[in-house]
Amino acid sequence: MLKDIIQDLGDSIKIMFGDESFFRSETTVTHTWGDIKERKLIQVASHRGTVAVIGAVDPIKGDHFEIVTQGVDSEVFKVFLKHLSLKYSKEQILLILDNASFHKTQGSDKYPLPDNIHILYLPPYSPDMNPQENVWKTVKESEFKNVLCKDVDELFTTVVRAFQKYQNRKFKYDSPINKLTKH
Repeated sequence: MLKDIIQDLGDSIKIMFGDESFFRSETTVTHTWGDIKERKLIQVASHRGTVAVIGAVDPIKGDHFEIVTQGVDSEVFKVFLKHLSLKYSKEQILLILDNASFHKTQGSDKYPLPDNIHILYLPPYSPDMNPQENVWKTVKESEFKNVLCKDVDELFTTVVRAFQKYQNRKFKYDSPINKLTKH
């Protein structure tokens, strides 16, 4: 089935995996050093804030695209698809997503898909099949350990800066999709 979809879309196909992740103000303290005789005080956030990131990655070429937002719903995801479509306007995108409700609304009358985006859904409960999860893991592990943001605005700015650092990096992952698309 997937091989047929790929062949139908032609040579200009770009296969991407999409997902969203949430960055919270209560970050993980991973390690700290101090004098044995002194008690080390570690600051933690006194507020609760969340920033969302929606992203898509091409595990073959390593291209990726993200937007940072305050939350995710069908309207916000529609905006993400519009921007993804514009970025890769010369290609047909097969976007593989999980089964989140705001993903499932896309392609309806209220949320029409851009002409160059086609959606395919992963089986339920299969995040291990989505290479975008590896992007989240890489950025969170390298940029968000032992980080303290005083408020949601600072958290938002910190998340934006983190993804700006990775904008020229390629995120290539070995995936079963790679075998289906090799010519």
